[in-house]
Amino acid sequence: MWFRISSVLLLTALSSVIYAKPLNLPGDMLSAGEQFASSRITMSDWYNSADFIGDSTPVPIDDNQRAFSDANHKGYGFSTQLTYVLGLSEDINLGLRYGYRYEKNEASIDSAAAAEIEGDWINEGGTDLTLLGRYRLHTGTSVDVEFQMPICSASSVSSLCTSNLAVPENTQQTGRDGGQGDGYYRLKTGVASNWVTEMDTHWLGDAYMAVTLADDVFGEKVSSPFVFGASFGGIFQLEKNHQWVGKLSVQRMLEYSGYSEQLQTQVNYAQQSQVAFDFEYLWDFLGPLQLRPFAQLAIVQLPTQSFYVNNKKRSLEYTAGTQVTFGAEIRASF
Repeated sequence: MWFRISSVLLLTALSSVIYAKPLNLPGDMLSAGEQFASSRITMSDWYNSADFIGDSTPVPIDDNQRAFSDANHKGYGFSTQLTYVLGLSEDINLGLRYGYRYEKNEASIDSAAAAEIEGDWINEGGTDLTLLGRYRLHTGTSVDVEFQMPICSASSVSSLCTSNLAVPENTQQTGRDGGQGDGYYRLKTGVASNWVTEMDTHWLGDAYMAVTLADDVFGEKVSSPFVFGASFGGIFQLEKNHQWVGKLSVQRMLEYSGYSEQLQTQVNYAQQSQVAFDFEYLWDFLGPLQLRPFAQLAIVQLPTQSFYVNNKKRSLEYTAGTQVTFGAEIRASF
């Protein structure tokens, strides 16, 4: 449904199309009065294995007494996203982004002690609204800023914000409403660029950092996770109106604490990281329209999660897992 709505909005915006410079690559800018709109849809699948530790108290204890058990976390999701950007001048662009996501997560733990924290949970709803800003440093290089504003939260009653926790029978979990909105303010800023060398090779890259600006998520006190990352890649011209982009990206998130939907309690999260390989095909057609199918293979190291159940400290320690994402985006500049 959301895909149909976003497509109608995009086609409506094209009713008065003129040829304009597109926002194809990191660092690109719109000129004054130019506009950009895009509709993006993705589907993802992920899997991580883990060890569930029934007793992770920080005192010397024999491994046999820690109650190690095999565990895994897998799932899949779909999302759609609508973005609009306006060129206020050749140096300043402003815009906004909003979307809708569905995710199903499945947790399996081979331990009777974990019966109340395994099972399935589904998140479905609108994302938080993100304000976009871009400032041109020089041709092909910009400073990008994103400011996330919470729309869905634990107190939301809208049908666009739902979160249902499905767990095995005879458990006491009830879950919480919250939807896909993170429920907190978040600021992300970075530098993005694309450039052509003297040998006519075309490269792109970016570096960024992000931090949350609130300490209350789902009614629970949390610390502010600090995230930083970077990417580097190349652009390859196949033929007229056809390009291929390959990119390697890395991301790191520091320790933080927060409410876990799966564990239904406050959790201390260790550091986590991700390495991803992105492949994207750019096809310009019908003048200002561009179709961009893409694929991403990511190696994800989920954080170790420490928490208390009945005053006993327990933890989930993950090994590196995988996440595969496919999707397509249609863009227009006018």
